[in-house]
Amino acid sequence: MVKYHRVEIAHPELKALADAVKDRPTDRYAHGTVGTDLEGQRRYMEAYHRAAASDPIQIGWNANEPEFHAKTKIFTVLAKGFEAEMGQAQGRAAVDRIRRRQGEEMGKKMAEEVRAAGKPLSLQYFFEVFWAYFQWSPKFDTERYYDENDNLVKFVLRLNCPIGDFLRDNAPDVEFSSNYCDLDEYIAHAFNPNIRYSRRHWVPGGDLYSELIWELDPEDIIP
Repeated sequence: MVKYHRVEIAHPELKALADAVKDRPTDRYAHGTVGTDLEGQRRYMEAYHRAAASDPIQIGWNANEPEFHAKTKIFTVLAKGFEAEMGQAQGRAAVDRIRRRQGEEMGKKMAEEVRAAGKPLSLQYFFEVFWAYFQWSPKFDTERYYDENDNLVKFVLRLNCPIGDFLRDNAPDVEFSSNYCDLDEYIAHAFNPNIRYSRRHWVPGGDLYSELIWELDPEDIIP
């Protein structure tokens, strides 16, 4: 197990509230929780919105909620259409293949950019290019964990999610929603297959916010 030599917590007060939430995920993708602590999640979200009220990216994210809902509805209509035309199992598998291919193309392109700059496929350089693709996504409540050689070995991101809100309220089940949200993992694995991705909380699974985690051991950095 990697020992953390240095930790950067963007907002300790928010981390404390998140750590106090008593939810127990059913799997590493947070497809559901046992004994969901919605009151604890509400306390976190209230504090999150107060703290991020002046963050420009968060302001834009919140203001674009209707657009996010509209775009997610388009995905939902098309994905349900695949299931109606091909049958649920085959249609859903086709959507997964399409999203996986999209993630692989993005992740490989990101890796090519990093390699062209003469840098290793580390978690630090993954996020340098990842945020260039997702500039519009909040990065307000984060945790960064480093080893003794200053390699970023764990990155935690918590955020509200209007995309997830729509899926939680309109998708037929969590597996349907995964075909939208697993893109993050497909991108990471295409960049460096050793990156481990998980979700402690996930809005489409019933949570009020998402908590996403990327990890990479130092020996698994690809030169």
